[in-house]
Amino acid sequence: MAGNNLSPRQKMIGMMYLVLTALLALNVSKEVLNAFQNVNGGIVRTTENFNSKNAEVYNQFLIAAETNPAKAGPWKDKAFRVKSKSDSISALIQKLKYEIVLSADNKVTFSGVVEPLTTPYDELPNNLKNLLMVDIQKKSDRDKAGDIMINRGNGNLVKGSLVDFRDYLLTLTKGTSISNSLEKTFDFSDIQMKKGVSESWVNYNFNDMPLIAAITLLSKIQADVRNAESDAIKHLQKEIDAGSLKFTSAEAIQIAPSNYVFVGDSFKADVFLAAKDSTQNPVIYVGDYELDENGFYQMIGKYDSIPVKGGKGKFAIKTRKQGYQKWGGLIGMKTDEGVKMYPFSGEFQVAAQSFVVSPTKMNVLYLLGDMGNPIDVSVPGVPKDKIRVSCNNGVIKKVGGSWEVFPKTTGKAKITVSAEVQGKNRTMGTMEFRVKRVPKPEPKLIGSKNGKIKKNQILSKNCKMIAQLKDFDFDIKNTVVGFTLDGLYKGEIVSKKVLGNKLSDDMREFVKDLPFGSIIYISNITSKGPSGKKSNLGTIKVVIN
Repeated sequence: MAGNNLSPRQKMIGMMYLVLTALLALNVSKEVLNAFQNVNGGIVRTTENFNSKNAEVYNQFLIAAETNPAKAGPWKDKAFRVKSKSDSISALIQKLKYEIVLSADNKVTFSGVVEPLTTPYDELPNNLKNLLMVDIQKKSDRDKAGDIMINRGNGNLVKGSLVDFRDYLLTLTKGTSISNSLEKTFDFSDIQMKKGVSESWVNYNFNDMPLIAAITLLSKIQADVRNAESDAIKHLQKEIDAGSLKFTSAEAIQIAPSNYVFVGDSFKADVFLAAKDSTQNPVIYVGDYELDENGFYQMIGKYDSIPVKGGKGKFAIKTRKQGYQKWGGLIGMKTDEGVKMYPFSGEFQVAAQSFVVSPTKMNVLYLLGDMGNPIDVSVPGVPKDKIRVSCNNGVIKKVGGSWEVFPKTTGKAKITVSAEVQGKNRTMGTMEFRVKRVPKPEPKLIGSKNGKIKKNQILSKNCKMIAQLKDFDFDIKNTVVGFTLDGLYKGEIVSKKVLGNKLSDDMREFVKDLPFGSIIYISNITSKGPSGKKSNLGTIKVVIN
């Protein structure tokens, strides 16, 4: 990555990519391929963060150039030249990633988009083009990446664009630590292999490379480009005379602790300029505004000003109805040319207080001993680590992102949910469940019906005893671990025992000699539940026909 101030997350992603690449050389397992997809998602999210931060800097260039075109204008033009090049490379790589996945899976699924797409990339709506591609099916395909990147020449096209981008940034950052980092990050020299043989950068990275690894590498290159872009424009930003304008002092910002508010609570937000002038406070108006014919912002209709302390405006309004609420206004800042207005806007959601408790496997809770009843609990607008769950008839344990209920007695159990909202613990509600015992398993000989079984079925090696839980919704298994088979042969009672759930060879030989219409009794049927507890299921009568 370019630059020396990488976040721990960015360093971790780079390290994980190297480790996974090494693992690919040893064994392309399902776990390794899935790990690549997870790393790819992390890299894409990191790139999105770079884009957001870079957008803020570009906005500061625009403001600086507007305030002082002579000083800031040339630096702004250089910065936007960097943006144009990085946008172009990122778009090219995004298109190639899409085409690689489409050529392998014949479809592409985007995060947040329900239906997979088969549309050519250039015909996609712009709002979809940069979304994370998920549910890639042919992760291990070793042909498509090489075909698109090598056979069709796209690898060299990407390499050429990256070299041009690197060389341009080097002209802007000459003599700085950024230059050294750029040389290392965008080094496309041939890779030296064994016995003095070398391989081109394109072939090394895309020939016979599993599809998901190639996609992850391309995402990493996008992140490298955005990181290098960030270093370059921040360097250009510093080149402007700091006395001309404090870049962040001219961007209107509103920050709310939460955009999800319950009815009756207050929506609160901080409104401020990203970096204030320590010699003055802005004036902040909340209400409707418009841009007049001369290109100046002005408030219209009924509006209010809000108190400002330490450069931050403190806005609060009592909520009375549900739904999305929009708000905004203007921030007035004194400049040498007079008061300049900067618009801001935002929205928040007001919802009725609610909670959700969803049993994941049944409609009731069961007494399961050492096993718990899994449930999902959620409170809209509240993260799960801020939710607390309790039960008046038993114990609840947190397991990962869900909970398990261990009821004590039959009857009813009330589950109460509370949540931390704006720093305070609040009870969200209670839901009542029925508590029942697990029904006793019923023995059954596979293949029998209405107490009868055909001889060829009982003589099959697959014939076995099972323990059924009829009309039971919970996913719980009971296994037969032993039974006795009794029958009458030539006037004598024959009894044979077996451990396990299948008939022994002796039992089948005995049954083979029995005439049709004979009756056998299967007794001492012992089953074992998931907790390890054994129980006797009694005796069943079976007629051989």
